[in-house]
Amino acid sequence: MIPILHESGYRHFGLEIGPVSVEILRELSKDPTTAIQNLSAFNSKFLERRGERDFTPIPFFSNVEDAEFLVEATKRKWSLIGLDQEFSFSYFPLLERMHEALSKKRRAELGPRYDAARKDLEAIYRDDASRTRNPYIAISESAAVNSYLNDASLGNPKNSVIADAIRTTTEIYKNNASTIRKYYLANGTRVDYMKKNLTAGFSANRFDLKRDKMFLKMGAVHTGRGFSPLSLFEIGNTLSELAAFNGNSSVHINFGSRFYTDGGKEVDALADPAAFDYRFKALLQMGRRDQWAVIDLRPLREAVFYHRRFELDEVVRDIWKNHDLFIIPKLDTDPTPNYTKKP
Repeated sequence: MIPILHESGYRHFGLEIGPVSVEILRELSKDPTTAIQNLSAFNSKFLERRGERDFTPIPFFSNVEDAEFLVEATKRKWSLIGLDQEFSFSYFPLLERMHEALSKKRRAELGPRYDAARKDLEAIYRDDASRTRNPYIAISESAAVNSYLNDASLGNPKNSVIADAIRTTTEIYKNNASTIRKYYLANGTRVDYMKKNLTAGFSANRFDLKRDKMFLKMGAVHTGRGFSPLSLFEIGNTLSELAAFNGNSSVHINFGSRFYTDGGKEVDALADPAAFDYRFKALLQMGRRDQWAVIDLRPLREAVFYHRRFELDEVVRDIWKNHDLFIIPKLDTDPTPNYTKKP
């Protein structure tokens, strides 16, 4: 996909990860020939396990296929733009990055505080794994972590940026805690942060809104135009308006899987009328096990909304409102992990 987009003039890659994580990806993929191995080593070093799931420090770059996307973009010298908050399991590499950015003298001075912050964070992660306390409330209240963030940022602009990213990320996650339940505030803060990062990314890369093109790889909740499922005007809507205002256009794509594997068994999402995915039958029924299906929603909007020709579930109508294309992959199989599991 990247080679085709490159031929069409795309040179920028927007990602659903934090700006600091993007800096790490740039460094890991500086040499495209070793990018997959570098990312594997990074993922393995900071891998966390919760229940039956493995979590890497940078989301959406856990698998070989994700790394291949990165390699193709790096080969063509695309700019990477991190739009989201940092991730739940990125705290250790971010703290390490701050420590490495210190002078040798300052690193020695802050060594004990760095060790204390790491020790506190390890305890918080253990409690998170055993579900005995919320990690984000604990991090926000940790004297050791916050003291290190403050001290390592003094006179160090690079570390100030990382510390601010950590604090913003922690605040967003904390407001989603079951004991706080400020979900609308959390989502609104996250969306505002995405737009702030978009502005910074465009500025840093001298993005020309009348001429340049960006490919955005992000969840469909955030990429639609109009009002999102989270009751917010999100980054997809912002990009749509920016494109139109500058005499251009944007294409918004939604994906839905009909056939997939679960625990080694093949599943048809439409097999169970009581399942949530069955609500998408109007679209998913076009899916085929052995071939991709692409539905162009745009020429059907008049029939859907003006002539009311079809009886559609509300969630399907929302896809028509917010997106232009609906893509149904062929049988969706598990990707290849790009990390070594811990014993």
